[in-house]
Amino acid sequence: MYTYRAEVIRWVDGDTVIVEIDCGFYVKRTERIRLARINTPEMNSKIARTVRAAKHARMIANKFCPVGSIVKIETYKNKQDMYARYIAEIWFTGVNCSDYLLEVGVGVEV
Repeated sequence: MYTYRAEVIRWVDGDTVIVEIDCGFYVKRTERIRLARINTPEMNSKIARTVRAAKHARMIANKFCPVGSIVKIETYKNKQDMYARYIAEIWFTGVNCSDYLLEVGVGVEV
């Protein structure tokens, strides 16, 4: 398992976030990260109700961990999904983002 410090750049939807990862030695890398253990509605759905639910999930995630926040990312070597996003646990102020989103009911556990 690898642990990094990162800054939230943008929430894509409730379970995907773009972060700037501090790799050390003045090296930073921007990555699209998928939250582990959770699934929220997708923004690119053709069903209006699903898009509204996805926007709501993104709003809740952004309220909990706003843009510019410093987070801790825990990931495993070469663990990616089918869209080449790294799957990771993200911690903000000592709280796991996946657990928080499950607790407030905007996502389902995978």
